[in-house]
Amino acid sequence: MKEYSVLHKLAKRIKDLRKLKGMSQEILAEKANLHPSLIGKMERGEINPTIISLEKIAKAFNISLAELLSFPDDKNILDADTLLLDKSIEILRQIIEIAKGYK
Repeated sequence: MKEYSVLHKLAKRIKDLRKLKGMSQEILAEKANLHPSLIGKMERGEINPTIISLEKIAKAFNISLAELLSFPDDKNILDADTLLLDKSIEILRQIIEIAKGYK
């Protein structure tokens, strides 16, 4: 498995979220209606999980599939979020300036 592969990122994301939620692999498997060995293989990046399995895991974590598939450690994603935030702030500043004219 390549260190920066998307499969590695997904494996780390599932394991990190599971630990954050205080779940064992067995508890996650039970909540997601998946076999515990499948969770272990996913967390080690040994298999490419189906979208259906990922949806079940997201539901078990009470998060969206999109949130499960976001990788906070991915610099590109962080850069994109920062750019979006900067644009949003600029738009809000423009709205404030326009609103000042209506007082």
